Amino acid sequence: MKKFICTLTAILCLTPLLKAQNSDLRNWGVLNLNQKISDRFSLSSDYQYRTFEDIDQLNQLLLRGGIGYHLTENNNTILLGYAYVLTRVPAGEDDYRSFGENRLYQQFNTKHAIQRVGLNHRFRFEERLMNDDIFFRFRYQLTATIPLNKLTLQQDAWYLKASNELFLNAIKQNNFDRNRLHLMVGYVISPKLTIETGYMKQHIQHAQTHHFQLGITVSNPIAKKPS
Repeated sequence: MKKFICTLTAILCLTPLLKAQNSDLRNWGVLNLNQKISDRFSLSSDYQYRTFEDIDQLNQLLLRGGIGYHLTENNNTILLGYAYVLTRVPAGEDDYRSFGENRLYQQFNTKHAIQRVGLNHRFRFEERLMNDDIFFRFRYQLTATIPLNKLTLQQDAWYLKASNELFLNAIKQNNFDRNRLHLMVGYVISPKLTIETGYMKQHIQHAQTHHFQLGITVSNPIAKKPS
């Protein structure tokens, strides 16, 4: 617990320094919840609070959840889910406009390891319903995770995580939507609780934004019956 408090304090102290260095910085807070309901099925959800440079200025609120089925033990997972996204953008001086998006998505995850480096591949297809229209988007994310002070991601392990996600629009002339590059450092507080923080660079067409991220993951595996 002392290590967790020190880590959280360092993160909170780092935030204003990052904001001072880059006026294009955004802030993302993420809560991930994972719950196994059987050997094959699990529930997955995430809640994201995204702000502009000032953390009291909401940019996006994302609520997402789905049910997954493991084709093999703890790997090769297909998932069906739904998300709601509320977006708030500037519409003039001290004025904003908001719009909502309902999103269905289908996902496939597979993972493997190369020595100590864990690799995860995520393929996601989305149907985005907004502004009385429907848009289709494909996403591919590759994530590499490297334990630092332990051989595996066990309790008290520090780790580095790097990922890149490419977004492509379907059935549109301009297929490229955006790209996100993440660099994170994390700490496994317990088998059920992990915290991580870091930086994300987002490239949208000809614009770029820089994001400070803080994420918490809560996992609740099913209890094993005594033999």
